[in-house]
Amino acid sequence: MKPPRLSPEESAAIEWLALQRSGRMSDTERRRFEGWLAENERHRGAWERLQRRLDSAFAGIAGQPADLAQKTLLSAGSSRRQALRGALALAGLGLGGLGLTRPGMPLDGLVADLSTATGERRRFALADGSSVLLNAQSRVDIDYDGQQRRLYLRRGALLAEVTADARRPFVVETPFGRVRALGTRFSIALGERETTVWVQEAQVRLESRSGDSLVLAAGEGARLDPDGCQRLEAQRRSEFAWQDGWLELHDRPLETLIAALRPYHRGHLRLSRDAADLRISGLFPLDDSEQVLASLEEILPLRIHRYLGWWTNIEHS
Repeated sequence: MKPPRLSPEESAAIEWLALQRSGRMSDTERRRFEGWLAENERHRGAWERLQRRLDSAFAGIAGQPADLAQKTLLSAGSSRRQALRGALALAGLGLGGLGLTRPGMPLDGLVADLSTATGERRRFALADGSSVLLNAQSRVDIDYDGQQRRLYLRRGALLAEVTADARRPFVVETPFGRVRALGTRFSIALGERETTVWVQEAQVRLESRSGDSLVLAAGEGARLDPDGCQRLEAQRRSEFAWQDGWLELHDRPLETLIAALRPYHRGHLRLSRDAADLRISGLFPLDDSEQVLASLEEILPLRIHRYLGWWTNIEHS
């Protein structure tokens, strides 16, 4: 079944809700929202329908009140996340229906143990003394017990600093394979078609879903994809070094830069196929995507169009 097509009013209501629940809504943006709400009955009706559906979804979880259920889900485990999915389905939302769990949407992150918002990098301390730094719009689930320390990278990227534990291995699972720590510090980025791993200290072992394995030492990188494990050229390390908020590229396709900007850009950032192959070099601030886009429009043959404050389209001119 295809998800229902959203009206412009419904799309705008979702974006306003995402901004409200991000905790970063300015006074100016709050006044703009109030003006949008009062502008006509279609806006108010879309907003009220969205509120009712969300209230119904959260209230359906184990009979809890909506506000309590929402707070509980922020730190819940896998069984509570399954309850959330069921409640959303029963409420008629569905995880794909209104797109509420895509990056930047109101429910994005409520179904993960650890999560970051658009433009947010955040370090989390783990129960064993290890820590993970999450890139913007990243999602991680945790599964610790007496035999193992396991993380599931659902979206985005992480930098792990792992404490030694002779009894319990530290493993990060991704859709394309697993990464087992043989040392202390490494980073993982999850893409649509591959997982990328770089080692900062000591070693890690990669195991693909196809059965391939590979050991990486400090300064080395590789990708996991459906075909197995492939080492990456050392000079590409800089394009995955998001930890300090900068991206350094050397004659790389524009799509590499846009993919890195998406977790930091509010709304949808679309790049046309013919523009994606343009080559770019430079040092780019991830925390100011609008500045980067303005610079690109000056130095590359691009047209950048913005719609409704949340959809940005980049095309070859």
